Amino acid sequence: MKYLRLLGAVLEPVDAYLILLGLETISERLDREVASATKIAEFLSTNKHVKKVFYSGIEKDNPLVKKYFPKGVGGILSFELAGNTKNVATLIDNVHVFSYLPNIGDSRSLIVNPTRTTHREVPAKIRESQGLNDQVLRLSIGLEDVDDLIADLNQAINQAFE
Repeated sequence: MKYLRLLGAVLEPVDAYLILLGLETISERLDREVASATKIAEFLSTNKHVKKVFYSGIEKDNPLVKKYFPKGVGGILSFELAGNTKNVATLIDNVHVFSYLPNIGDSRSLIVNPTRTTHREVPAKIRESQGLNDQVLRLSIGLEDVDDLIADLNQAINQAFE
């Protein structure tokens, strides 16, 4: 009773079951998200409207990635879009598969502009010293088909530069 009083109520059976189910399938979901993130990072690195991709999973010569992340570096990546903030806003407005949410690790793919959301209170000088500017977009890759995600990004990027 002491822990119940201090920590709160116990989970309902269905909630406990759903959490256990999520834990049992997390490695399968992460494997898919990492594979998708890597493929998306490779696509973005070849796009003429992308200045830089921030995803160490595509650094083939990085011994630390091979040593510490043998199964991949994760499902979150960022990229810097060429152009200006209008291009970024247009891209965000035109994605259909990605949702504009600041969460990470969701089963749905998400896109966000960190300087407008999660890092908006960090002083601009500090953001800039770390390479975080208004052109950087962060992706959290979910479980959707990777070809659908790439097609969605491609069409949104193309619309941003029309």
